[in-house]
Amino acid sequence: MPDPGHSPAGTHIATSFEAAGDGCGIVDGTGDVLWMSGRLSKLAATDLAQFVDICAVVARQGEEPAIPHQRRRFRSDAGYFEVIVSSCGPGRALGVLLNVTARTRLTERLDAVDAAGAELLDLDAQIVNPLNVAERLGLLDRKITATMASLFGDHPFEIRLRNRKSDQLELVMGHGIEPLRIGESLFARTQGNGISGWVGATGESYICRDPDNDPLFLPGLPGARSSLTVPMLLRQRVIGVVNIESLKAGSFTDDDRVALETYGRYQAMGLNILDMLIVERSSTSERVSATLRDELEVPQRCLRQATRDLAAGRLGAYESLEKALEMLTARIRGATAGPQTVLGIDRLPRDRSRDPYIEGKRILVADDDANVRETIQGLLQEAGGVVENRPDGSSALDLIHRAKEEGRPFDLIISDVRMPDRNGYEVFRATRELTPSCPFLMMTGFGYDPNHSIVRSSQEGLSNFLFKPFQAQVLLEEVRKALGAPA
Repeated sequence: MPDPGHSPAGTHIATSFEAAGDGCGIVDGTGDVLWMSGRLSKLAATDLAQFVDICAVVARQGEEPAIPHQRRRFRSDAGYFEVIVSSCGPGRALGVLLNVTARTRLTERLDAVDAAGAELLDLDAQIVNPLNVAERLGLLDRKITATMASLFGDHPFEIRLRNRKSDQLELVMGHGIEPLRIGESLFARTQGNGISGWVGATGESYICRDPDNDPLFLPGLPGARSSLTVPMLLRQRVIGVVNIESLKAGSFTDDDRVALETYGRYQAMGLNILDMLIVERSSTSERVSATLRDELEVPQRCLRQATRDLAAGRLGAYESLEKALEMLTARIRGATAGPQTVLGIDRLPRDRSRDPYIEGKRILVADDDANVRETIQGLLQEAGGVVENRPDGSSALDLIHRAKEEGRPFDLIISDVRMPDRNGYEVFRATRELTPSCPFLMMTGFGYDPNHSIVRSSQEGLSNFLFKPFQAQVLLEEVRKALGAPA
């Protein structure tokens, strides 16, 4: 085979060609190889034949208007290849071979991530609105879990969202990695909060290849030998982190990092869309309207009667009218207050007696809204319960611990999902650890549950929920049921 040049300049050119791509060669229009580099000569015969065929086609086009270069691809058992070929004289073509296997596989993987991301974002109102809060969050959980398994292997993983006020990285989804112990927290900070804290604070991904010698690594999965942690970005703002861990060393590559970064953006958008859908105005407006109609029924009757009494000149008509107007104002305020209220208290029987299932039972109510927790406390005390209330998760947990130590554990815990510093799931899990047989009733509003307390506690056996705003009678029925009354 002729050398591309015998002069010093030609020798220099030949040396350059030897280093070009993953192989280089000159082919004529009949398919004869006039010269090829040593790297190309080591190519498998079937792959070399495809290279020659591609170059020969361009060589036969040499007399036609010049085309700067063409790119052709082919696939073989060895992977994916691209040939950059151009005419180098009449009846000749120069081809440079590139092995694009890694790039192609990453592209295919990212295409799969995009497809999974599009499916994750398919959360329109027609799909989501008929579902209750637990079902909505469960839908997102199932989609993400399936994609993580198919695209990143069956590795344990967890997703944490960043609390915008406190910078706490709150666990929303975890599979295979034990959650932190009650009282432990991770924050988006570069020091003292492990790799997740560093990623949450900097917005940069992190591959841990040697946990024993990595100063940022904090134990998560027992026996973990490698991990990959990426930020969840929404419009360049870090809203959380995704962490995958493996029992094998070197399980994660830069390709894994790129793919997970991409899917992390879809997760961030999915959580944001779900948040918006759950508080979507039209469905919320329909619920408020229905509640308002129900709440106004009684004061409207009272107003009509007071008006008739006034027209008839009956004694006390003015006082009745004023009371009806006060009732109307209170009902409107309560029905439009959203989750910060308990409805229908004045519709409970005035002569109701103590309830045999509630009387004497020690009950704890935890909610950061004073009106809700004090109203619930009052209702349950009237029914005979011994009720205490707390404004946040931490003080509720302290009281649960103390009651257990004193040998007077609670008979029922009622906790809101969203509270300062400790969420409803943490209160639920602590109750299960300390007093496994204690019934638990979780309350939540229409809004998004950022900690997925409902989904996580449901997975661990909780089935009693109250969706705010709820009727007082419904509260009493759920409490009685939790304490053993027949359905």
